[in-house]
Amino acid sequence: MALGLAGCAGAPGYRFVDPAHQAQRYDGFLAYGAFADLAIEAAFEQALCDRLFAAGHACTPMLAAAPPTREQNAASRHAASRTSGAQATIVIELADMDTVSRRVIGQGRAAYNVRVIDNAAQQVSARFVFDSPDGARRSVAKQADALARRIVAALEAESLLYQR
Repeated sequence: MALGLAGCAGAPGYRFVDPAHQAQRYDGFLAYGAFADLAIEAAFEQALCDRLFAAGHACTPMLAAAPPTREQNAASRHAASRTSGAQATIVIELADMDTVSRRVIGQGRAAYNVRVIDNAAQQVSARFVFDSPDGARRSVAKQADALARRIVAALEAESLLYQR
């Protein structure tokens, strides 16, 4: 089921939760910003962890669990997700800006694809999609914080956060 998500100056967001995971609640997270630029990855991971901490949940940036001083690949990140103690990994990716639909219909604005992966089941439990209303007109830190707020709001709206 797709639902719109309010907030962020009219930029739409959509939430999809796998029916098999609707009763699942998470309290500990691993945040992974899947960006080619290390500084941007760090900013998005830290912003998400800061927002999850503020909401009372544990979070570790992927760059802390699988540091860039070691080999970075899918296997090292997968191992980090299994050994981190986190219940779920949140993966943030930039939507492909080269698609015709993003260039024409999306007017070239950035969009983010977010996956919530249940670490025990190793399955995607939820996907969120967020358009960015103003993209590069704001600093990376402000963009990361705005997205982190929207991700936490989506987790709350879908009752995916364990309530203490």
